[in-house]
Amino acid sequence: MLEQLREKNPGVKIYSLEDPKFNEYGKVYPDIPVEDLFSLAQGMYEIPDGTMYEASNPILEKITSVESIRREIFGEFPIQVGCCYGYNTALNGMEYHRSSEVMGAVTDMVLMLGQLQDVDSELGWDSTLTEYFYVPKGTLLEIYGTTLHLAPCRVDENQFKALIILPAGTNTPLEKGPEGKLWMKNKWLLAHKDGPAAKRGAFVGVYGQNCHVETF
Repeated sequence: MLEQLREKNPGVKIYSLEDPKFNEYGKVYPDIPVEDLFSLAQGMYEIPDGTMYEASNPILEKITSVESIRREIFGEFPIQVGCCYGYNTALNGMEYHRSSEVMGAVTDMVLMLGQLQDVDSELGWDSTLTEYFYVPKGTLLEIYGTTLHLAPCRVDENQFKALIILPAGTNTPLEKGPEGKLWMKNKWLLAHKDGPAAKRGAFVGVYGQNCHVETF
């Protein structure tokens, strides 16, 4: 799959999660058993087009393996389990949290990542700094709080599906409404001018081309 993606995207370098480059952005957790969680999510969340996100799903949050994630990665802090899914192939912007985010790849997918340290307070973030990572189905990984990210990208004609696990309350509406980069609770958003969030009034803070992934 990775080699096929590289052939379809000759203009960019797509890394494996095994590459030391990923250590700058996150960590893989191969030893936390999450088969029950992935199996349940596999049969949920189907849409004909577009991309959707649900922050919290009580059914997923009751699964046994969630407690292992809550303890081993979040130190028993209250968490929420939701899902991002659909047909995205574009960058569209970058977000960050003041906490790690855990993703579970229910399908194969590609992540576009960047570093919070590279955001210029006046200019924003340059999309030429985007780095691409192939995430195989069945992977549980942590994205650090200093990592810029947004929705994953699909790899073929089928939709991608990613479990999204965050501190409880993240990505819920703000009490006083959005202001500048602060878009939702514990979510700072830098939109690209051509992305859907910019059309909804989000702060435009990503400049350069709207990067995308060629699927097969």
